[in-house]
Amino acid sequence: MIRLKNFNFVLLAFGILFITNGCKRTVEEFNTLTISELIPLKIGKYITYRVDSLVFINNGKSETIRRYQMKHIVEWQSSDNLNRPSWRVNIYQNDSTASGPWIPKGFYMVTPLAKSAEVIENNLRVIKIQLPARIGFTWKGNSYLPDRPYSETYATSVDENMDLWDFTYEAVGEPEKIGNQTIPDVTTVLQVDESRNVPMTTDTLYASKEYSQEKYAKNIGLVYREHVVWENQPRQRASGTPPNIIITYDPVRLGFGVRMWMIDKN
Repeated sequence: MIRLKNFNFVLLAFGILFITNGCKRTVEEFNTLTISELIPLKIGKYITYRVDSLVFINNGKSETIRRYQMKHIVEWQSSDNLNRPSWRVNIYQNDSTASGPWIPKGFYMVTPLAKSAEVIENNLRVIKIQLPARIGFTWKGNSYLPDRPYSETYATSVDENMDLWDFTYEAVGEPEKIGNQTIPDVTTVLQVDESRNVPMTTDTLYASKEYSQEKYAKNIGLVYREHVVWENQPRQRASGTPPNIIITYDPVRLGFGVRMWMIDKN
């Protein structure tokens, strides 16, 4: 009889533990951020960014940073090619002090779903957000990208595995200083951080860098983005005849980089 009572007590203890853990999981799932909080969308909403753009000039022999402002405005709602509700965000560019006219510079489409958000720009579809928003949660954000998506513009190989990037939450709901303002509730997604022979000590070796990170503020949207994809091609050449072989190099760097952060919004 005593054994039976002990057995019933053990069953009761396990039952309470199961119910408690189940409740904890439910609360955790309930408390996760929503897509509409990370990427709020309504017609007329805008965010203005300061932008530093890394450009390789002089046929890839040197680099420069071009600075300007960009304004992203949600201008209307439509449907994507799968007939899902989407939002068109138009992009306008101005000089670094916004003292000139705002010039149209294209657009992108945002498709918010129940547990993810997709962005299509220049016919490239990326899963920017995937729920649940928890530190360490990972997804293949570039799984829809073709092989070497930048090949038409840049003759590089560094972008050939972009579909394998693991998007990962590095921080969720943390205060952070973005530009000159402190934002209380920022969620950070690291998309990739890979490099080879960087920092470069010589341009006669192959080098590459892939770095991409985005930050979303609750009920605001994208407040920071850094996206860098480039490679150094040493372009080794041999001339002469054995044993008098002369090795020369004609290195070039190809690719681009962009860093943008919010300076204004409505």
